[in-house]
Amino acid sequence: MSNLAVYWGFTVAFLAGMVAIGAYQFFGLQAVSDDGERAFDFWIGEGDIPGWWTAASLAAGWLLLGWMTWQMYLWYAYGLGAIWIFTIPWILCTIGLLFVPGLFRKFPGVSIPEILRFRFDRMTQTLLGPVQSFAYLTWLAAEIYVLSAVLSKPLEVDIITMAVIVSITFGTYVTLGGFRSVLRTDLIQFVCAAIMLTALSIFSVIEAASLSGGFGQIVSTINETPPIYADHLWDWNSPGYSYMFAAVLIYTPGFITLQEAWQRVMATSTEAEAAKGMWWNLFFNIVIVVLMPTIIAVAALVVFPPTGGEIPAEVGSYGYFIFSSMITELFSNPIIAGALIVALMGMALSSVDTYVNVCAMNLTKDVLEPLVFERFDVSGRTRLNVGRAVTAGFIGLALLWAFKFPGLFDMYFLSSALISATTAVATFSVFSKKPTTLSAYLAIIFGTVGTFLFFFLGKYEMIGWLPAWLTSSGLAYGVIALVLSVIGIFVGIAVGDPPSQDVLGRYDGEYYSGRREMYELNQRMKQDQEEERKSVVAKP
Repeated sequence: MSNLAVYWGFTVAFLAGMVAIGAYQFFGLQAVSDDGERAFDFWIGEGDIPGWWTAASLAAGWLLLGWMTWQMYLWYAYGLGAIWIFTIPWILCTIGLLFVPGLFRKFPGVSIPEILRFRFDRMTQTLLGPVQSFAYLTWLAAEIYVLSAVLSKPLEVDIITMAVIVSITFGTYVTLGGFRSVLRTDLIQFVCAAIMLTALSIFSVIEAASLSGGFGQIVSTINETPPIYADHLWDWNSPGYSYMFAAVLIYTPGFITLQEAWQRVMATSTEAEAAKGMWWNLFFNIVIVVLMPTIIAVAALVVFPPTGGEIPAEVGSYGYFIFSSMITELFSNPIIAGALIVALMGMALSSVDTYVNVCAMNLTKDVLEPLVFERFDVSGRTRLNVGRAVTAGFIGLALLWAFKFPGLFDMYFLSSALISATTAVATFSVFSKKPTTLSAYLAIIFGTVGTFLFFFLGKYEMIGWLPAWLTSSGLAYGVIALVLSVIGIFVGIAVGDPPSQDVLGRYDGEYYSGRREMYELNQRMKQDQEEERKSVVAKP
């Protein structure tokens, strides 16, 4: 049997297994008797997973193949300077998430926009929902493209065909089982990713040591043909100070308020388990998400060294082929290589399923539900079916965007800047009693408009009037949008109506435990909010 046949055998078996899990979760959803609760369950799961499972699921969801590929490419390009563009913001994010369970599980929202609704109002939710859907759609498209590019080489199929195959697969099991499917498949995918990254970390370093003449000679060998934009491996400021500053500022707030992290926190069985989960998440992220890909990237500088300052074909643009090239380079046995390729696929699927679920949830829960479902008292059955249809629709949108893929830098920086300038600023503002509902409106509007306006002005070189230290980073749009959003908060405080004591009193509520209690509290808070709105309208 040829190597190609072995690779495809592993691939088909793995994809079929993921679809089978989705089908099983479909029938699990059918067992929920209340239609409204079933529709709620589609986005949050059973709400009873333990902390360690939460952490494994989140780590799996964050093992984005695009992120990992990009992280390795950054080391390949900048050496130690890569830490400012990915590592430092990511570790700060996981530390920040340690505080989320204790601060926000009093608000029984499935999504961050829904949580903000309980502090501000329903319009805040509908403003922020589409912004988040767009941001995560860029990540979804990036993941589909990178996964397809990576797998196209060992499976000998073109990128478009591979994209369609993987999209149909994860689209099927997520559409069938919703977030239940995501949580169940994540555990399998996390184990696959951990095995693959561990194997590549160990054997890539052994190979690099063999080529260098010993472990102690790896760095010296790298410095003979250093990272493309660095003088040597330990060139800590190789990206330039403005780039380093802007990257940390743009990334960190948005990373802390990533929707899929909060969704898992809210889906954990208790507040105590959610807190344990975030500690486990810190450990998993430092070791598996950050450390292991870094080791592989450093080894790749020896195994596939830059030639004449150019990226070799084995690495590919933006490092697309580092993973697959390492697997086929280090493991000649087709069974082992095929198993690792499946593990690589599992790592990527754990991300794409997460993001299609998030995209669909932000549009369904945060736009259609407050504007249509609640207003016209749409049945739970219809809400569930619409949610499934929206999920399938986002898969099609992501495929179209993936085929027009602009590159990882724009995809990740633009979406991260958008989340930081809208979601992060609005969310962080609730730690003060002063921000008004107008503050939330202005933060979201200013942040959104500022991100896109200055992004396109920069693309067409129309921001020469800004300070050179800012424009030289290429990330001026993100910094400006973040500042504009913060200004929106203070303008809202100055001219908006202050929050009522009833609204502020919601912070004194008790933590919910499990999905049933969360669902009931969610419905009660929405009912109280609607009655409060009607009483205000009824006043002469």
